[in-house]
Amino acid sequence: MSLFSTDSARPLGKGKQSPAGSLLDTELAAMFRNYKRAVAGSYRALPFEDLARGSVPPGVLQVSPKVDGELWFLVLDEQQAILCSPTGRVVSGDVPVLLEAKAALGRKQGRTVLAGELFAAKAPGQGRPRVGDLGSAMGGEAQAQVERMAYFAFDVLHGGDAEAPQRPPLYVDRLALCQRLLAGGKRLQAIKTEAATGAEQIMQRWNEWVEGGKGEGLVVRTADNLVFKLKPTIDIDAAIIGYTDSSDEPEAVGSLLLAMMRDDGQFQVIGACGNMPTEQRKSFYQQMSGKAVASNYRYANSKGALYRFVPPETVIEVKVTDIQGEDSSGDPILRMVLEHSQTGWRTIREMPGVSILHPVFSRIRSDKTVNPVDIRVAQVLERVQIDSLNKKAERLVLPASEVIRREVYAKSAKGQQAVRKLVIWRTNKDKADPNYPAFVVHWTDFSAGRKTPLEREVRLAPTLGEALKIGDEMVGENIKKGWDKVG
Repeated sequence: MSLFSTDSARPLGKGKQSPAGSLLDTELAAMFRNYKRAVAGSYRALPFEDLARGSVPPGVLQVSPKVDGELWFLVLDEQQAILCSPTGRVVSGDVPVLLEAKAALGRKQGRTVLAGELFAAKAPGQGRPRVGDLGSAMGGEAQAQVERMAYFAFDVLHGGDAEAPQRPPLYVDRLALCQRLLAGGKRLQAIKTEAATGAEQIMQRWNEWVEGGKGEGLVVRTADNLVFKLKPTIDIDAAIIGYTDSSDEPEAVGSLLLAMMRDDGQFQVIGACGNMPTEQRKSFYQQMSGKAVASNYRYANSKGALYRFVPPETVIEVKVTDIQGEDSSGDPILRMVLEHSQTGWRTIREMPGVSILHPVFSRIRSDKTVNPVDIRVAQVLERVQIDSLNKKAERLVLPASEVIRREVYAKSAKGQQAVRKLVIWRTNKDKADPNYPAFVVHWTDFSAGRKTPLEREVRLAPTLGEALKIGDEMVGENIKKGWDKVG
């Protein structure tokens, strides 16, 4: 079975063909998704301030530099080596980093899969690698520079070598396996890793690797397979566009909804911040209470409270531990793009955006105003690669839904009438927006004499047949003797 297809190949320029294709091997695709979700998606943030205070996990720790690239997987299969992303993109062929992998083909046993960071190397004196450089090296909109592509492996998903034929359970043994497989490589190596105990030794690695320009932070692994990312806190300027009431303090905000501005003046939600002093909560409440404006967009906090939208008048600075452009499955994080006018807020559509981790209010930026420069969404590009941030978001016009089946039943008892209704509709929106189901089955049950007069049940279905089956079951379970079909 072919591992990949090159139908999606892009030109590299001057007659070359892009090594990028798409993965066809479903077993590998599932392996990548599971690793991303279970391992890479569960990394914990360890703020630099905690390191400075001496707060680090106990025991012997494995510490390595955090390279600013993308998670990719190196597959060593039979007589070929390929690189695969969690989303199924493939790099193959005579790419220098893969030519070095030929040595590993003779050392592995069976199909072997490694996890690592794919990045674009820089010449001495040009600073550390940045995630945005990788897109340029792989082609992007400019001529590719595949000789800059490098790969540092840090884990094993499957397979092994003669010394360890199967994936070892302990991380130190998996790291040793990476080192044996990739020994002697230049562009292709096992990530540099050193043992450390306590905050002082980790701070020494920080000074050497991070302050020395070799990485954007540190990755710290414990003996029981917990993984911490240690990075400097990131400062972001954003506009307040909404707030919730505090459930613990009267006349105080609970959290603030934040947005940045795209180049065309549209706003894009980046998340919410609820970590701030009590006095600041009360001050924001006094400032924004009574200023709520109309919005056709609804956004709830973690407790289910809906945000009240307000005019974008205040810029604040928040500190975050990390910025992510993908979820735990490797899919782009979608954030709503909005426009603001005198009539309030109106949705445009969801576009690839970011999620901010552990935001903490820092200060009000009275020296900045709400404009595409001061709160530009491009602030995040030093941390993540979002290809469509510069594209204008066009309003998504969705097709109207279509009612497939509607039935109403009535029953009179003790002078009161009860009504039960089934409605099945095709949304016609699932192809345009994956957030919509294909079919919706809605059951309504009204009885005036009941403690809860109105009850509803909503079921979703992927096909018409499944929707009709659910509808038949609802009618069969709820319509007995005495109910008359009406309408």
